[in-house]
Amino acid sequence: MKDIKRGVFMQDIKVEIGDKDKHEAKITFIDEDISMAHGLRELIIDDENVEFAAVQKEHPEITSLILIIRVKRGNPISVIEKAAAKLAKMAKDLRKTVK
Repeated sequence: MKDIKRGVFMQDIKVEIGDKDKHEAKITFIDEDISMAHGLRELIIDDENVEFAAVQKEHPEITSLILIIRVKRGNPISVIEKAAAKLAKMAKDLRKTVK
């Protein structure tokens, strides 16, 4: 569902947590373009505890993307949450800048 708010399209992001274990997690972004998943991947890969991070698109006609992350230590979901918070702050700062 999209709302128009101050000239910006806001959208609820639908995700599913797929395979997850102590060091790896897969998050599926449902009906999303590449922006969110790749933005998160860019921030995640900078974390020194991250061994691997990638975005997978299973088929060109499927609109879902899978974010795959493997960590050396720590919780992979916590790393994703930390990156999501940083990405949200970056978006908020950008919005303030362009006002």
